[in-house]
Amino acid sequence: MNGSGAPAEPIRSPRLDLVLLSQPLLEAIVTGDRHEARTLAGFALAGDLFSGDPEDVPYFAMRRDQVLRDASWAPWSQRAIVLREENEMIGTATFHGPPGVNDACLPGAAEVGYEVYPAYRGRGFATEAGQALIDWACREHGVSHFISGVAPENLPSLRVGEKLGFVPSGAIVDGELIVELHQPICERRLGA
Repeated sequence: MNGSGAPAEPIRSPRLDLVLLSQPLLEAIVTGDRHEARTLAGFALAGDLFSGDPEDVPYFAMRRDQVLRDASWAPWSQRAIVLREENEMIGTATFHGPPGVNDACLPGAAEVGYEVYPAYRGRGFATEAGQALIDWACREHGVSHFISGVAPENLPSLRVGEKLGFVPSGAIVDGELIVELHQPICERRLGA
């Protein structure tokens, strides 16, 4: 659903669909109702989604609650990374909120995040999902400034950021390096 209540179109890339997780699907994930989640998804859910990681339930509950408090957050919320040809979920992608809601408190910047599940890593899916998020925010909302927080020891994520054009900002928030990207194509198109 988008902020108006209409179903949101997936963000598409060459191999992936980034499918917004609906409120009912988020609720099924939070409550651990695998059957209901499978029924609602429309794609094969990854086993990693119900991994039992104690951080997962509060995380998905937070994403659900953000949209419940303010429906305008919906397009910026949690998405499944779906490998289109197999119609299978291989990870998640999100913005931390609308532009301006980010760990570095930078006005107008959108913070991107993504996780590709272990069985699907090393095939460029994180880079493709990250680029799709950036392209969508630029094209649909005129966002030209992006950040991401990465743990310093997470070398694969740092490499993904480099491939996307992110550079270190010099800031560290909650132990994560903040990297940023200014999207000049979007800036030129908007006349900035």
